[in-house]
Amino acid sequence: MRTLIITIILSYLSIVNLYADSKTVLLTSIARDAILESLTKTKRINKEAMIKQYPFLAQQGAVFVTLNKQHRLRGCIGSLKAYRPLIDDIMANARAAAFEDNRFYPLKLEEIDAVDIEVSVLTPPKKITYRSVEDLKQKVHPHTDGIILKAGSHRATYLPQVWEQMAGFDEFFSFLCRKAGLDANCLALHPTLYRYSDKKYSETTVRKRQMANAGTFYPKQCTQTLDVLAALEKRAMRTMPEMKKIKAIVVPHAGYKFSGITADFVYRLAAKSGARHIVILGPSHFVRFDGVSSVPVDTFETPCGLLLNDKRMILNLEKHFKLVYAPEAHAGEHSTEVQLPFIHRYLPQRSVTELIYGNVDKTALQQMVQWLLKQPDVLLIVSTDLSHYYSQKKAHRLDFACIDALTDLSVKKLDKCEACGKSGLRALVEAAENLGLKSELIDYRTSADATGDTSRVVGYMSAVVYQ
Repeated sequence: MRTLIITIILSYLSIVNLYADSKTVLLTSIARDAILESLTKTKRINKEAMIKQYPFLAQQGAVFVTLNKQHRLRGCIGSLKAYRPLIDDIMANARAAAFEDNRFYPLKLEEIDAVDIEVSVLTPPKKITYRSVEDLKQKVHPHTDGIILKAGSHRATYLPQVWEQMAGFDEFFSFLCRKAGLDANCLALHPTLYRYSDKKYSETTVRKRQMANAGTFYPKQCTQTLDVLAALEKRAMRTMPEMKKIKAIVVPHAGYKFSGITADFVYRLAAKSGARHIVILGPSHFVRFDGVSSVPVDTFETPCGLLLNDKRMILNLEKHFKLVYAPEAHAGEHSTEVQLPFIHRYLPQRSVTELIYGNVDKTALQQMVQWLLKQPDVLLIVSTDLSHYYSQKKAHRLDFACIDALTDLSVKKLDKCEACGKSGLRALVEAAENLGLKSELIDYRTSADATGDTSRVVGYMSAVVYQ
């Protein structure tokens, strides 16, 4: 009985921690995306869809958004009373902190990747009744109370975390008085005071899957990444088929110079899929292990912001399949990592699960893929490049064995296919065939399209699997 109780408590705490981590990433991502919308003039936030998934965002809320750059304040604006939906308050105050805080010049795009964002959700303020300064000292709770000070037309507030920067009560209120435009000893005037507390959600508190391949496979800076993605999108501006019920996409994973345009084609289609949960399945290139590995981090880092690790999806997968944890495989694997900037650009606010496979049983992987394809609101991303370092002529022959197998959903045709992600491709083809799904090639090319060298090429394709 005691063991059962402990198990239940640990399960509950796991869910609580999972929710807290998810909420941190959710709220700070809304703030970051609101700033990015203003900087790039590109829509990133679908309020209706987010409120449908997270109903609490429609409730009235008051928040302060704080921007820190290299551990120094870069902007802070907020609301003291709730008067609009929480999501609107976050978006408005994030933009205000970035562009309207008179203490700083407006935030520039090239700064965004160096900024850490903190969202503080405030409780309703309550008036403090006090007779004297000594009485007030007994009633104020340092490090817990945020304080609002009012005296005539003068007004100022400090969040609870400001206590950390002060020597104590006297210094806190001395600076607060000055912030309000009053003398340092303004408590002698017996100003009206209110207290509130806050719940702080900071990007600095979450565990991140670091960008190991930024600066090689794709740019390291947000501005450069946005420029590259915009250029790819411009090059890929052809009429695309309408496929609203996309269940999976096949994407390459080379450097963006070589395969970025092939990936961009299919990600623009995936953006219309309506999926809320993204699962990336890729092969391990450098680390040998058995099975399929997941990663127990809170977020995935991209040049322009964080993506939430979908731990609930991992828990659901573990109920049906065996997962392992090979941390060294996730630390540097590019087959999954290069997908993250595309997801951040085309599928913002989606939760992500990274699955990397090593030496894996074909049947077990096919069953996992088939289960994922059956889940509502899930988009499966299968990462693979095709043949490596053959002549263009031979590469075409080998690559079209892979392409034909996928478009015809024929596992047998995969026998002549060479691909570094062949196990994932095989699992997708077999699972899609079992479920009666359809498939279509979106783009195919080789590295020769980028380099002009046809003597030793690598093949790339993108494709969709849909209902």
